Amino acid sequence: MTTLTTSMVLLAALSGCADDTTPGGADKSLTLNAAKATAQEMESELASYVPSESIASIEQRPYGSLLSCDRERGYQWSGRTDVTYRDGASVDPQGLVDAITAAFGNGDGFRTEPAPTIDGQPGVHVIGQFGAGYLVNENTDRTAVQILSFSPCFVLPDGMSPSKQY
Repeated sequence: MTTLTTSMVLLAALSGCADDTTPGGADKSLTLNAAKATAQEMESELASYVPSESIASIEQRPYGSLLSCDRERGYQWSGRTDVTYRDGASVDPQGLVDAITAAFGNGDGFRTEPAPTIDGQPGVHVIGQFGAGYLVNENTDRTAVQILSFSPCFVLPDGMSPSKQY
């Protein structure tokens, strides 16, 4: 199992435990498209904390998969954005974590928790309402910042398959 897969499974478990959920765990007013848009907007916002002079490219994956978050057809859209560094550039990972923690750690529907990588490098877990979660850390070869997202939990309509990519 890769480090990324392990991180995604861990974040999914952590996101589902967030205490900002309604009984039943899903935002019943949220659609799949709105949940995806919310997650991708947050990925972009978190990517903006990487110093622009260090960035070669930002790749937001257009599709993601659904993870169960509630017994009543509740799902989270999961996605990913990679912020790749320019040749020779680097980012202070603790500085990045500190900036994100300062921005999201005290309110407006978010809180943060430390989320170091398996090799002990700094990372941060931004936790939102209805189990939303965003994990930010450097990749293992220190050439990019990875942002893994898990949207707020929403109810998937009958007839839509949770096994498809959206």
